[in-house]
Amino acid sequence: MIEYFIPLLILCIVQSGTPGPNNIMLTASGKNFGYIKSIPHMLGVVLGFLSLIIVFGLGLTVIFSKYPIIQFVLRIVGSIYLLYLSYRIYSSVNTEDLSKSKPITFMESSLFQYVNPKGVMMAITTISIYTDHINFKFISSFNEGMIYILIAFTISNIIAVITWTSVGVFIGQFIKSARGIKIFNALMAFLLVLTIIWINLDLAS
Repeated sequence: MIEYFIPLLILCIVQSGTPGPNNIMLTASGKNFGYIKSIPHMLGVVLGFLSLIIVFGLGLTVIFSKYPIIQFVLRIVGSIYLLYLSYRIYSSVNTEDLSKSKPITFMESSLFQYVNPKGVMMAITTISIYTDHINFKFISSFNEGMIYILIAFTISNIIAVITWTSVGVFIGQFIKSARGIKIFNALMAFLLVLTIIWINLDLAS
């Protein structure tokens, strides 16, 4: 079992921990709103992605294979929503006036996982490889593989959301001026836009 789970866990940690839409937004949230106010956002990433894995395990990957237009539409919707989130990050400020600036909510973060191009591809790739009980002698069924995938992604996503939010909080200790905050938010928004472009070019190739 260890021979199966350790490579799976490493794959999940690499996928969850590398820069992407979720991690860029969590860094920005940690900087702009602090750790406590970012917790709903963090929980939304972890639980939303786990629910996506379950939905895919119930057969959505088969639907995507049969009707690729659905995945294309979700990618477009996700890219548009990421552009909106880029604007939210760019316009965020450190303020107690929540009418001016609000962190991403649990529901927003959870639902975003279903249109996050990187997350969708992570789920499809991992399920396709690590539920193959015919070639993996360490698991006896598709469902057993899914259980291990859920455990691995739970661990990796918790590590990722804590790490990237903490990076944002740490950065916040040094960026105090209004100009510094504006530059930081602009940089995070720019990186998110670059991520959108990179994902779409990568999936189109």
